[in-house]
Amino acid sequence: MKQYSQLTIISYIVGPTLIVVSHLGSLLIIVTGLSWGAVLWALLLYIIRMLATTGIYHRLLTHKSYQAPTSVLCIGSIVAASAGQMGPSWWKAHHMDHHQCSDQEEDPHSPYMPFKGIKGFWWSQVGWLFSPHFFPSKLPTDVESNLVLKVVDRLHFIPTVALGALSYYIGGVEYLGAFFLSTTVLFHGVATVNSLSHILGEQPFTTNDYSRNHWLVAFLTLGEGWHNLHHAFQWSARHGITVRKGQVAYLPDPTFWFIKILEFLKLASKIRVPSEPELIARARNRNCQNSVFKAEAETSV
Repeated sequence: MKQYSQLTIISYIVGPTLIVVSHLGSLLIIVTGLSWGAVLWALLLYIIRMLATTGIYHRLLTHKSYQAPTSVLCIGSIVAASAGQMGPSWWKAHHMDHHQCSDQEEDPHSPYMPFKGIKGFWWSQVGWLFSPHFFPSKLPTDVESNLVLKVVDRLHFIPTVALGALSYYIGGVEYLGAFFLSTTVLFHGVATVNSLSHILGEQPFTTNDYSRNHWLVAFLTLGEGWHNLHHAFQWSARHGITVRKGQVAYLPDPTFWFIKILEFLKLASKIRVPSEPELIARARNRNCQNSVFKAEAETSV
């Protein structure tokens, strides 16, 4: 943590604190109940903020799977931050650490390192956030050089608190509880990519890790659960792709649909997707390493 100022450290620590508060705040619905309006509010917040996390933080900011105006990146980052997903520098730094050392000792949230089984699942789902691994090895220079993104990163908690206040203003304690519930479910939805998508599911493509495609995680995360494809082609704007019996098959990927809507609105361009020959070649060139990974994964959980 030598590279971080004290203010940055304090700012980052607020993140896990807000997640804990969100879990506790979700208990409000036991007292207030949820009207259909509150349910729709929670669902709307979930979808919009999940798309900001997957479509902006992940596929645009981190992997540059497509190009978009700076305004889209900045506004999307504010929306993603309102989900309790921390700021853009922190988010990208951790995700790049994950890809560079996936399921190895340096991976900040692998379900196989430093623990396996139930402990490994808990670690990858939430435990790592309350450890020294919470602080990235280094912050990305491209994000840090953008003043707006850097400010959003250090003040990442303000959009979250502001959205909670707006929820209370709209519908009182009931809508505040809906906000907390939406934020909590979204947090765990995103976290299943770290945990379940490295434990359960198919591995149609060759990768040097345990990444897998799983329909439930894809449903919860609007397409991010097609994780094996993502590790095989990190730069792809579309994750919902597999190969079955030597043929390319396309899977539901709402985040990719969101990117295509941005393209239709002239807010996205140069969308990157692997060609079918590239996909088939990566699927066919499997080696025994994948079989070893699969066997180890099945015996460790």
